[in-house]
Amino acid sequence: MMRSFFGLTEFPFLADSKTLYLSDDLNYLKDRYTHALETQGIILLTGEIGSGKTTFTRHSLGQLNPNSTAVFYLSGTPRSARGFFKQCVNELGLPTRYYVEDLIQQAKQHFLDLFTKQRIQPVLVIDEAQNLSDTLLEDIRLLTNFQLDSRPVLTIFLLGHPVLRARLKLSAYDALRRRIAFSYHLTGLKLPETQHYIAHRLKSVGRTTPLFSEEAVQLIFNYSRGLPGIINPLAHEALFRAARQKAPLIEKDLVELMIRERDWM
Repeated sequence: MMRSFFGLTEFPFLADSKTLYLSDDLNYLKDRYTHALETQGIILLTGEIGSGKTTFTRHSLGQLNPNSTAVFYLSGTPRSARGFFKQCVNELGLPTRYYVEDLIQQAKQHFLDLFTKQRIQPVLVIDEAQNLSDTLLEDIRLLTNFQLDSRPVLTIFLLGHPVLRARLKLSAYDALRRRIAFSYHLTGLKLPETQHYIAHRLKSVGRTTPLFSEEAVQLIFNYSRGLPGIINPLAHEALFRAARQKAPLIEKDLVELMIRERDWM
């Protein structure tokens, strides 16, 4: 109903990385990621839920040449070192051992073999890193504790909520902080960027004329604080309701109603 009414080829605001909009922040991060992969080490990226840190990282690293770079994704959900490194070894495609020391050694040896024998740069992305325990953060630091000709073998991306950045400021994390080659905090889009983001998403599915009034976009920006993870479901629901009502333009009143309904959550 929505697609046929508005003449869309696909749903424009579903979460994916194919229609990535590069804000000023993401344009900078794109270049900085490239440089970080050349120099290696640990990269810290934090941001509010919905800021797009995971989507951007997957999109950016997904464009790397698989013949020269191997990217592995983990979640920081397992609380125990054994659970985490078992997940890591599984992601590497290796048979898992029982003891955590053996699992860590398996991972380190695999990364080293990739780098030295296959000439492939290993990259480890750890999402939801704010959930990692103190012990796990130290173990992860030790994963970067080997290098060749003063060059680190492994590049690690730590992605997490703002609480992770605040936590790493504590003196207990001095050793880990010294290993962080680059850190960045991703904020929401600015108002003009929110306007461009909505237009970009619509254009990607065949719509070149506006579907949201300026007042509606302003309300979406105010409510979402420019966070794509909030903009997307709000804009999707607005399109659905407008199509159902056969309204050709999404106006301020419809967005106000939706925000009131969402505010109970």
